[in-house]
Amino acid sequence: MNFQNFFRICMDREIKDIFESDHQNCTAINLGAGNKIIFGAVNLDYPDWDADSMPIPYADESISTIHAYHFLEHCRYPVKVLQECQRVLKPGGLMNICVPYYTSQMQHHDLDHKHSFCEETWRNLFKNPYYDKNKIEWEFDVGFNLICGIVERNMCLLTQLIKRV
Repeated sequence: MNFQNFFRICMDREIKDIFESDHQNCTAINLGAGNKIIFGAVNLDYPDWDADSMPIPYADESISTIHAYHFLEHCRYPVKVLQECQRVLKPGGLMNICVPYYTSQMQHHDLDHKHSFCEETWRNLFKNPYYDKNKIEWEFDVGFNLICGIVERNMCLLTQLIKRV
């Protein structure tokens, strides 16, 4: 997926056929799909799937791509969700994430947002030697991580995680 399409799905919410060619030869899931249905991906969302209490219903290393747009900030236990994503992703698999930036109005206008994210969130979680609270052996590398938005009040953090081979 090119960056322009990644930005469009995260910010414009108009996603008709953006991913059609991206998902022809892979297994993709869209976590917390809501109204953002992705063609060619399996769309998982509440109430059929509850990220806070249910595992992702796929075998280990069986998924090529995970989409998580405006989803992780709603999870009570985002670290557990990320563990599940790591479990189901194939080596070399991608996880595309969009979350509101912590200083953004977008982060604060929804009372259901349970967590905030900044550009250091992933480094702190995956690489910080002092942060072994969860004693997780992370297999994610950050492919890219950037702050962007259409206007300042709606800044988001766009991140692509890659599972190590």
